[in-house]
This record gives sequence, structure tokens and C-alpha cells, in this order.
Amino acid sequence: MKISNDELSVKAYHKVKNMIVSGKLQLGQKIVQDKLAEKLGISRTPLRSALQMLEAESLVESLPRKGMAVKIFSNKEVLEIYDCRIALESMAVKTFVKVSVKSDIEKLYNLFKPFLGSKDIDVMKYKKADSLFHEMIIKKSGNEFLYKLFNRGNLLICIDLIGLVRSPQETLSEHMDIIEAIEEKNSKLAEDLIKEHLEKSKKLISRRF
Repeated sequence: MKISNDELSVKAYHKVKNMIVSGKLQLGQKIVQDKLAEKLGISRTPLRSALQMLEAESLVESLPRKGMAVKIFSNKEVLEIYDCRIALESMAVKTFVKVSVKSDIEKLYNLFKPFLGSKDIDVMKYKKADSLFHEMIIKKSGNEFLYKLFNRGNLLICIDLIGLVRSPQETLSEHMDIIEAIEEKNSKLAEDLIKEHLEKSKKLISRRF
């Protein structure tokens, strides 16, 4: 059965998106459409449609006289992402505290357990733990619409692409304090701590202007 161009476009969209998220296509990298279409085993027509979808989601951008490239976020855009993140994650952690169970707390602790007492922290492994920590709080907040907002705006992906703003040595204790507040069912403290945690990173970014 022949696959339509629309179906090929959707498949190409998911494949290229995964390539961006995984780092196979890096920030700022020019997308050579002929080569990418060949790699994906499709023609340029469905690939163009897929790239248009990704451009609408701010994951790729059209550059004058250069074609398409993986988007590099400006400092202004990063600050805007952080504003959205602070507002939504503060809400998410409040509801997460109310619905979280013992196994959820253990999962959060286990994410950072390998780094406790370590002088030489693997930054890539810590980055993954950091992403999973924030995603779990949002995903398991019990507010399905809030999680959909994050997904529709690609906020989790954008945050992951931005990467760590501050060092693991600086943020590890902050993560542990947030987990402790969640374990104690102290929603106000958990909200205050996650706001402070994210505000510190936002403040550091703002100094780049």
C-alpha cells in the first residue's frame, strides 16, 4: 500500500524532531535538504512539509540566503522561555506535592543519588537527571492540561536544548531541597524553592545582555 505524502511528512517530522532533540542535528546546523531527504529515504516534498511544521514550533528557522537551520535561541527568547517555565512549574510543583506518593519521591531522589558526594560530576549525565526531574514534576502534577501546554509549546524540548545554565555543583543542593519539601508535603516551600531555583538561572542569562 502506497504511503501518502501527508503520512511521509508526519513521519519525517517526528524523525527530524528526534534528531534535533538527540543532538544528531545540532543548534545552528544548516539543514541540507537533499542529503537529509536521502538519509530519511523520502523525497524533498514531504521533508519540506516536515520542516515547515518544525519551523512553526520554533525548532528550525529559515535564514536569508542560507536555507533552513536548527534554531539557536536568542537570550531574549531564553528569558521568555524561563518566564513561562517559572509560572508553569511553580503551579505544577504545588499540585505535585498533593498527589505525589512515596515511589515518586524515591524516583526523584534516585535521579541525583549518583552525584551526591561526588567531586567530579559528569555534566551530561547530570543534565539528563535535571531534565527528568523537571519533566516528572510537570507530568505527574495531576494537571493534564498543564502538561499539554508544555508539550504544545515544546517547552520541555526548548529547555533541554538550552541545556544547563548553572553548574551541577551549584544546583544539586537546590534539587535536594525541593525534593525534601515535596516529601514533607510542604507545597508553599516547594513552590518557593523551585521559583528561586529557576530565577537564579534566569538572572544569570539576563547578565549576558
